[in-house]
Amino acid sequence: MGASVGFSATMHRMPQAAGPDAAAERPAGSWRLRASTLLLLLAVLLPPALLPLSQVSPLLATEAARLSRQAGEAAIRLAEALPPPPAAGQRPAEMPALAALLAETAPADAWITLLDAEGRVLGRSPALPAERPANLLSVEQAVPGWPLRIRALRAAPPPQAGLLPLAAGLLALALLGLALLVHRREQLAVLAARTAARGARQQAAAMAEAAAQLRLALGASGLGCWSWEEATDRLRCDARAAAILGWSGGGGSLASLADCADPADRPRLAACLDAARRQDAPAHCTLRLDVRPGRATRWIELRAQATEGPDGITWHGVLADITDRHRAEEEQHLLLREVDHRAKNTLAVVQALLRLTRNEDPATLVPRVEARIAAMARAHTLLAQSRWQGAPLRRLLEGEFGRPAGEGAAGPRLEGPAVMLAAVAAQPLAMVVHELASQARQDGALSRPDGQLAIRWSLAADGGLMLAWEEAAAEPAPAPAPARGGLGTRIVEATVRDQLGGRIERSWDQGLRCVIHLPPTSLRPGPVEAAA
Repeated sequence: MGASVGFSATMHRMPQAAGPDAAAERPAGSWRLRASTLLLLLAVLLPPALLPLSQVSPLLATEAARLSRQAGEAAIRLAEALPPPPAAGQRPAEMPALAALLAETAPADAWITLLDAEGRVLGRSPALPAERPANLLSVEQAVPGWPLRIRALRAAPPPQAGLLPLAAGLLALALLGLALLVHRREQLAVLAARTAARGARQQAAAMAEAAAQLRLALGASGLGCWSWEEATDRLRCDARAAAILGWSGGGGSLASLADCADPADRPRLAACLDAARRQDAPAHCTLRLDVRPGRATRWIELRAQATEGPDGITWHGVLADITDRHRAEEEQHLLLREVDHRAKNTLAVVQALLRLTRNEDPATLVPRVEARIAAMARAHTLLAQSRWQGAPLRRLLEGEFGRPAGEGAAGPRLEGPAVMLAAVAAQPLAMVVHELASQARQDGALSRPDGQLAIRWSLAADGGLMLAWEEAAAEPAPAPAPARGGLGTRIVEATVRDQLGGRIERSWDQGLRCVIHLPPTSLRPGPVEAAA
């Protein structure tokens, strides 16, 4: 795995990088150990091995050479003293005065023995002593012109130690010093090898930990890794990236990656890479995946960075499935448009309220305008809580009557199923309920101690909503005279008719009975809140 943006399809164990290094250093260390041991053994064993050599006389070779030369001279004198070569079958032993001849030719400090061709002793001069010396030097020389040999014997000189023990001691010290030096170098080499192996293990552990953290981070973020070699057009990706693209394998080419995108977005990938290459900047683009039968549109986001190597340019990057984020961004965009639209409508309604209430009593103008704006604000809060998807009818009614209605006033009774109002109907219906509640508090059932208010709603057969407003009292108030109606009445009728597209029916029994019919468009389809 590379260090910049590495990736793998599966999680692996942490590599044991120190094993090969330690195995590679053990043979070298053991060889150095054997070398120092060998030098130490030589330093200990070589001097005793040289001690026998110290017992050998350094003049032995010189004495042997002198004895050989004397034996040769004796052989020559003997040949000169002898008569001409004997006839066939005649032996030198038969010759007179042989012993005298040997005595004349023999060296003063040596013994001469005359031997024939078969090795038989013909004579000695002088005679060997009964007790021979322990060490003898022996040399043989041929007699010129005769089938005879002269063997010369002499006692070897006594051994002299000389400088050999001193040289052996110096050699032992030198070998011991060299062994200690090699052993010290071995210790330093082993220490350096252990330090290097420990550093390699720590580096391998750090790299493995970084790789594991990268895998965990990529897995937690839902990112997949991919790389593309420009020279070979080889594209590789890990298991997560392959799953996002819908590939069964982990490789392909840049064209295969482009084929996964929607035909309208395919040129965007090449243009993105070209722009990043020219600007020497990271590449970033968003693509729609090609829609397959039975599957919704999916979006992916690609990011990559180019690196130049010996084999050319290679792109390393990540990709992510941003379908949910893209949908959320679209919903947020729609929500912002809806909020902008509702804000403009709210400002228009406030402006209309101000125009309609400018002829009212100045003492009641400000409280009435504030109450109407507060009703719209409560509906706005319910819409914001549902991200402008709608508002629960029961919570809208409870918000209007959650405030005290006056001293001795009783709260309304709410009856009906769980209904979710559409976003376009929430604020208008809140204005209608507020105007009806204001009239009930001022002149209706909520203004009397024995007054009662019931609000019931149900779903109509056409899918719309029917809401009944029923006021009652123990002593009913007289029915109001037919009139054009005040501002509140005009707001209720205009709102139900023009903004909600419904109709309103009014009647008087023990109090006001008002039935509002709203079309199906005023309700939000789909699941609704549970009834309280």
